[in-house]
Amino acid sequence: MTAQPGDVPHHILQEATRLFVERGYHGLSMREIAEAVGVSKAGLYYYFKDKEDLFLAILLGNLSRLEQILQEARQAPTARQQIEHFVRALFRWPPEERAIIRLASQEMEHLSQHGVAEFSRLYYAKFIGQVQAILAEGVQRGELRPVDPTLATWMLLGMMYPFFYSAHAVARSASPDIVDLMLTIFFEGAAARPSSPAAGPPPAAEI
Repeated sequence: MTAQPGDVPHHILQEATRLFVERGYHGLSMREIAEAVGVSKAGLYYYFKDKEDLFLAILLGNLSRLEQILQEARQAPTARQQIEHFVRALFRWPPEERAIIRLASQEMEHLSQHGVAEFSRLYYAKFIGQVQAILAEGVQRGELRPVDPTLATWMLLGMMYPFFYSAHAVARSASPDIVDLMLTIFFEGAAARPSSPAAGPPPAAEI
């Protein structure tokens, strides 16, 4: 079915996202994107002034989705529930969409100084800083151990990062059981705990 004129920018973003995930920023030309979309190079430049402009539009659209998930997560009463909501919602995305998060950190070296600075500011404000804030508030309320929320944020993302490669089998195997295990290890650790009736259950929100 032929896209209507108003659908062209959306179609460009869809096809360009797929190609950037598959081939990276440096390995892709605007000509190849135009051919995949089915428009002329001039038509592509009508909507996006250059490849960086198109790439940043994809990354910023992804950031807006992440920000929305985090805003929804913040409605939960505890830090652990907020993080769990965020992680589970993110892992419901198809692997190809999760891979955009990897692109955001992996392809920055190819962008202009201005593009990197502006995107980095928004990346922190809409995503990383929001996760840090959830963990910091959990520490302040005594729900979590007194850990550095910045380090804890990068540790959480480090556990998730292998699932941001759309072509990898591990990314496609992100079942609910695997997500449960990831969250359990993050909050409670992987060591077995001796069972003792006197000790009671382990704390629900340790990291």
